Amino acid sequence: MKIMTAMYSLKRGGAYDRFMMMVHAFLERKAEVHCLSLTPIPVHHELYHNHLVRMPFQWGTGLMTKAMILIFFPLHSFWIAWREQIDLFVSFSSLYAFIQGIPKCLVSRKMVTFVRGDSSSGLEAQGVSHLILWANHQIEFLGLLFSDRIITVNHDFRERILKVMGKRHRGKVSVLYNNIPSLSPSVPGETVQIRQRYGIPDDSKLIVTAGVLHRGKNIERLLHSLVRIDHENLFLFIIGEGRTTADAQYERFLRGMTEDLGLVQHVMFTGWLEKEVAWGIFRSADLFVLPSKSEGMPNVLLEALGCNLACFGSDIPGVREILSHRALLFDPDDESLLAKQIEQFLCSEVFSEEIKRLCQGRKENFSFDWEERVFQTITENVGV
Repeated sequence: MKIMTAMYSLKRGGAYDRFMMMVHAFLERKAEVHCLSLTPIPVHHELYHNHLVRMPFQWGTGLMTKAMILIFFPLHSFWIAWREQIDLFVSFSSLYAFIQGIPKCLVSRKMVTFVRGDSSSGLEAQGVSHLILWANHQIEFLGLLFSDRIITVNHDFRERILKVMGKRHRGKVSVLYNNIPSLSPSVPGETVQIRQRYGIPDDSKLIVTAGVLHRGKNIERLLHSLVRIDHENLFLFIIGEGRTTADAQYERFLRGMTEDLGLVQHVMFTGWLEKEVAWGIFRSADLFVLPSKSEGMPNVLLEALGCNLACFGSDIPGVREILSHRALLFDPDDESLLAKQIEQFLCSEVFSEEIKRLCQGRKENFSFDWEERVFQTITENVGV
């Protein structure tokens, strides 16, 4: 089987990690993968072929670049699909489905589209114009319309797609959850080493949050909640960094807030860390908190569960489907409720043990072979 996919450029974040997992799932099962990109996607396998799109100018992130991508990517995609006799198109978002839609029709092949997140909420957080938001909606709709099979990451996305496309498409839209990936084991003395490295007292309590930093992560609520708790013996790790200028402004806003709230000595901005390092901090922490306003199915929350870390998350789709229990969720707009939950977890051994038990149960629900399920879902339901 020959598969055609696309990714502009590989960046940091859970969605990109999943894309690489998907590519490896195909390669390990002897499928030939052709990947269209602007920059090299580093995969070393005899069945993997990376086709770089040559732009007529230095590409960046502006509107001109995006417009050229919408022209050049479909042309290259069609040429490669025709030349290589591609059997199946796989798109890792509705935008890529739009790009590969016309080529897949021209060569009469089927296309599977993965919907990993809500791009509109990300654009809104960047403050783009209503015209761009409208255009984004139209492009996504056409991408979904071109798709023969749509695989979403949670049930809320599935219902949203069906609402837009109509109930007659119910049979072509399914859900495949993320799983807890294989985690590196802990090393002896790991917790002591990490606390010494960051100057954290042995008897202190450590909370951690992580992800690509942007306004949708809602970390300011978490900072405000810490002020409501006796935080002299409490520390917070914020792991991650942003990708855009707006994200950088958001991080500066958070750093300024920590100063205004008197939390500078208790909040650590680590920047982006390699996964093994981040997992070491997870294993050394007491609690993971994800206060996001919007998520698909956050890999970082699954990784925290995989590290046997107690977790609280905002009561939103995606997070709710992972944590499930009311005791593990909170209103992302209610910092006082979050403060009470954290304080109860830190002060009540009975409550904290119950939270750990519930998290352990949720961990078991997401311990499966995602790569095998991806391959089965595609081959069984598309008929290739």
